[in-house]
Amino acid sequence: MTAIPSRQRNRMLAALACGIASACLLPIGGVIAARSLLNSSGGKRVDDSGALLIPATPAALLATVNDVNQVTSLTAFVLAPSGIGGTIISLPVGTRAETIGGQAPHRVGDTYPLAGIEGMLLEVEGSLDVTFSVVGAIVRNDLAGVLNVLPPIPVNFETPVVNTAMVMPDPTTTTTIKSRSSRSTETTLPPQPTAVDTEMFPAGEQTLTGDQAALLLYTQKSGEPEFDRLAHIKAMWNGVATAVGTGLSSEVAQFDAALVGVETPNEIGAFMRRMFGGPIQVWQLSAQPLVGEDNPLGADLYALDRFEVLMIMASVAPSSLSIANDTLAVQVDNPFNDANVTRAIVERLSYLNVTVALIRNLPAPPEQKTQIKTSDITKTELQKIGIESIIGPVAYGKLKQPVQGIGAQIILGQDFVDFLASAPALPPTTVATDG
Repeated sequence: MTAIPSRQRNRMLAALACGIASACLLPIGGVIAARSLLNSSGGKRVDDSGALLIPATPAALLATVNDVNQVTSLTAFVLAPSGIGGTIISLPVGTRAETIGGQAPHRVGDTYPLAGIEGMLLEVEGSLDVTFSVVGAIVRNDLAGVLNVLPPIPVNFETPVVNTAMVMPDPTTTTTIKSRSSRSTETTLPPQPTAVDTEMFPAGEQTLTGDQAALLLYTQKSGEPEFDRLAHIKAMWNGVATAVGTGLSSEVAQFDAALVGVETPNEIGAFMRRMFGGPIQVWQLSAQPLVGEDNPLGADLYALDRFEVLMIMASVAPSSLSIANDTLAVQVDNPFNDANVTRAIVERLSYLNVTVALIRNLPAPPEQKTQIKTSDITKTELQKIGIESIIGPVAYGKLKQPVQGIGAQIILGQDFVDFLASAPALPPTTVATDG
């Protein structure tokens, strides 16, 4: 085990349309967790100016690595502000890395054999705009050792889980080839392995042990697009969340309860065990397969929806977000319990170079008017960049309880949803924010 401290257009739309309570998006538990961020003990702490501090939501990255040094899965874990439980977020190994200059598009997972875990970590952090506190690249036996603390893991696979192995012939045979130009010259070739597919798990409902769950993350069928594998991975992590339930005891999950809320685990196995101490929600990032000029090498390459990524991370991992210094950071409070609405506000604010740094889902019904609570200086700035032309009519008010690093609080109202229904297209060029 290695651990170091560190710092399909249609398919995407279909995933978002599933709704926030479905398997492909955050379950209702995610609404509760997001709402409680500033109500937790960590969120009640203030800085010298009296502003609330966003509670710690540290993140860890797990890379499963097979016996030929290939990354087979990537999973982010985010601890809840309580220090136990949290969110599991899976993303494709084939996620397109952020490229610079004339660099060819490539998969983040393909960086591991070339630049190691640190090189791949930098690319994943760039793709998610998140800083990970812990990263681990682990082999199957080590992962099984962590997952074996869990009770039986219920899963439901839509299709069989198949693995391809290269198998030597039995008995071992050689091939002799005679040269056409010479009757006396012969060449003996060494034994050649052949690809053999094996069904590891059938389709349908079943339960897995920790060993079997680990095996699934290393299972790959030759020639199968990763997009097809992602459903199996999602089913496995959903099963883990179900097995954990409201949380395992520290004795069962094997973590030191005295360190919860005091110390962040600095090793991936310990981080995962701490996750098992509380309820877990699961999200699998939408992925669009890239073709044509977006994928000139024809790799199994995928683009993430960057607005969905920010929506998720601002909801569950706000303290781990990397926010650019030249943007205004805002908090969004959403009473609609609808991921499509949340994604829409993230996209529209991003267009204005306004970054959503914190998202909370509210239990109260929405007001008619969208409210923006902020200082007079920020109000003037938002009016200058034409925020109402992008998100609809708003009412301004004073920000009574500021949050550190947050310049404005936006409370979505029915006016924003009505504005979206009118399908106003964003202008083709970014609105200038200075001058």
